[in-house]
Amino acid sequence: MRKWMWALALAMMVCLPLCLTTQVVAAGWLWSSAWAEQPRQDKWWLQPQRMIQTNLREIDATMDIGKYVQEVKDFGANVVLFNVGGIVANYPTDLENHWRNTFMEGDFVGTVLNRLHKEGIRMIGRFDFSKINEKFAARHPEWLYVSEKGNNVNYNGQVHTCVSGGYQQEYMFKILGEALDRYPLDGVFFNMIGYKTNDYSGNYHGLCQCDNCKRLFKEFAGMELPRTANKNDPAYRKYGQFVRTMTDRQFRRVNEFLKAKRPDLAICTYTSVGVDVIRKESNRPLGQGPYHDTELAKWTLLTCGERQLACAAVHFLRIPYRHAAVSGYLTTRRLWQQMVNGAWLDFYCIGPLQRQEDRAGLDLAAGVYNFHKDNEQWLIPTKSAAQIALVRRGELECQGLMQILYENQVPFTFTQINSEQLADYSLVIVPDAGQLDSDQCKVLDTYVNNGGKLLITKEVPGELQCIGPVTLESTRPREKGSYIRIRPEDRRRFARPVLDKLDLVFLQGSFNVYKLEDRVEGLLRLIPQDMFGPPEKCYYRRVSDHSALLYHKYGKGAAACFTFDIGAHYQEQCHQGHANLVMGAIDNVLGLDRRLEVKTSPLVEVTHRTSHDGTFEWVGLFNHSGQLNNALHAPIRIDDIRMSIAPAKPIKTVRLLSNGKKLRVSNRKGRISMTIPSLKHYDIVLLEYK
Repeated sequence: MRKWMWALALAMMVCLPLCLTTQVVAAGWLWSSAWAEQPRQDKWWLQPQRMIQTNLREIDATMDIGKYVQEVKDFGANVVLFNVGGIVANYPTDLENHWRNTFMEGDFVGTVLNRLHKEGIRMIGRFDFSKINEKFAARHPEWLYVSEKGNNVNYNGQVHTCVSGGYQQEYMFKILGEALDRYPLDGVFFNMIGYKTNDYSGNYHGLCQCDNCKRLFKEFAGMELPRTANKNDPAYRKYGQFVRTMTDRQFRRVNEFLKAKRPDLAICTYTSVGVDVIRKESNRPLGQGPYHDTELAKWTLLTCGERQLACAAVHFLRIPYRHAAVSGYLTTRRLWQQMVNGAWLDFYCIGPLQRQEDRAGLDLAAGVYNFHKDNEQWLIPTKSAAQIALVRRGELECQGLMQILYENQVPFTFTQINSEQLADYSLVIVPDAGQLDSDQCKVLDTYVNNGGKLLITKEVPGELQCIGPVTLESTRPREKGSYIRIRPEDRRRFARPVLDKLDLVFLQGSFNVYKLEDRVEGLLRLIPQDMFGPPEKCYYRRVSDHSALLYHKYGKGAAACFTFDIGAHYQEQCHQGHANLVMGAIDNVLGLDRRLEVKTSPLVEVTHRTSHDGTFEWVGLFNHSGQLNNALHAPIRIDDIRMSIAPAKPIKTVRLLSNGKKLRVSNRKGRISMTIPSLKHYDIVLLEYK
């Protein structure tokens, strides 16, 4: 018996190292296979993706990984944003100052990544270097943020670090290097970037006073670091430039480091310097306005160059309430608006789907993801087909004009005033145009002269020629009891049925009085302030000759100007008179020949896009009827939506993407017309060309 036991022990001594070596070799083969099998595609991120961020807690290292991967698949995602390192390492790190997840057994990141890649799902690794465990912080006080009172900030055992310190300047690159050398990550995301002055409870701790910040600011500005945020302090005014410069410099270094290792690696965070995918968040529990995500996607994609937008539809209410969700219908709206405007789908929750304790809206979010997955051949290779471009100027004025366009189902996009972009549009709208510079005026004049139509509001820029010879005589301040008169001849020009029942609309702002030469037509008239006291004396006695809309033909095109802030009027009061004046000016005074017309409830948002190769176009429809004040509920079905369009080419088929049903169309004078029987929540009308 003893001989047998000794023989067994000897065999184990010989075989165990061999087994361990075999496991290591097998693991190495596993990762080399993962590298080989996973397709490497340069700039894959430029094609809109379907990303889900299940922001993992330490305890989630114990989750069912097989179920996790299956839930990601069922959700319709093709990219996962997964916690890799920084505050907590979800892999067996060898670095001394990198906290290893104590709930983890084995290699959490490696196991999940391998399984995701086998399913064709990419992983972007999430890193957060804004905090460090208090154990390591005690070793390296030179890495830490220092408050205005001279203290470090320890939040539940995690201590704030500083961008200027050695942890973010040096040690983070060791962590990134270790992770990338071990794992074929498809991207890297950075959380909590930049110089933070608040903790998670919202407590303000002030500008960082660490020795590194003092030294670097002195080198940057030649001044002592400001102690407090005082706008009257020249050093504080310089501090804003310092923060931007240091943050931009940091991400240029990050870009150089990561791209040297992996050129096909996507870099994503909340800045625009050194990144491939710009991250933003829609995170207010009651929403940020019904069209917020549409506008965010349009503007970001216009201004970000060859980069993409991933705007996270945040699942939870607020940071202290991360286990309770917002309305699923709010999440649906956010995702839909990002998707149909060419951005990534991006959904963000705390913990894996299998551990969500507020699951009421998950199926709605997954519905949008799977709609995109099933129809990505029509959704991805597209660009805006809008005829109207809006320049973002004057917040209230711009918001009001946008709402008028939305409610009248008029697709538009944003633009900047340059000759390359304007040439693509039939009509350009410039709110609050008075402060345009001479170069911008020249671009607009050229655009109109070549056949474009221009609508501006509030004031005519001094150097703008296309509006015709006009002279500003005075600016009347806001006067109570003022109106805009709609004369019979104005009704004929605006040709809007609602205006047949309106002789005036109210004026609650300043009004610019212009002297017009003969070639400039003046429409509408100012009713100046008059009596508005007791009802017996509440009547006006005169209508002035001051025009509220100027119109002028210029070259091959035409320009018009409302001489008051008509958009802000609608944004504040939503009176149908102002909206109909704007639409009458677009359709009938300026005579825009709209390719697409949709007749339905103002609660339907319309998106119009076309393929890059010209083989199809589509019209997206979203039903906003479920919102009541701040509450979002299931929308009410809207029936009999009438649509007509002048197709670019002969049509092969017209159908709904939700169910594949073909629509019956009629063809008359180069336009096709159809009726969408009903719209429940959202849908897309696809027009395929022959």
